[in-house]
Amino acid sequence: MIEELIEAAFAVMAKYRETADDAFRPKMWPPAPLSGGIPTLKPGVYQPVSPMLKERFELCGRWTVASHGDWLSVADMETLWSEADTEADPLLEGIKHSQIAGTEGWPNEASALFRPERLSLFAGSDITYEKIYLLWIEFEDEPELWVYDANGESRYRDLSTYLQAYLAEDVSAATQSWRA
Repeated sequence: MIEELIEAAFAVMAKYRETADDAFRPKMWPPAPLSGGIPTLKPGVYQPVSPMLKERFELCGRWTVASHGDWLSVADMETLWSEADTEADPLLEGIKHSQIAGTEGWPNEASALFRPERLSLFAGSDITYEKIYLLWIEFEDEPELWVYDANGESRYRDLSTYLQAYLAEDVSAATQSWRA
């Protein structure tokens, strides 16, 4: 199911950007093995691979020009742990700096609210503040997605719910605040 949703989302992005320069067209990179789980923001700490994320990462690694920034591969998530490694990849360096700025400058951003071992940076942008965090909740099979974009913040129960909303152009999640 996730594969079909991702392929539909990719088709939407590709059609939307078919006249763009090659650098601004979506591209899916080859998948890589999922040996250690999903890296969190805490160096060396992984969360177990959920069924939906397993399907996502078996389909592709990095997905550039995706929804809410560039979707990161597992290797990209691990690279964020090291300053030296991110400097070798300007995209990852920009995404890392954007994520850190969100943590330091926005008290209600997920990375300022939750311990780093409970979050993974799933997607990010090196030029905007768009990003997607995976929030790992105990006793849940799938992580929640916390999404940041021009609409503000949105939360989705899981990857499938997020992709369905994206394909339907449903931004109503941005109107539902978890804050009192």
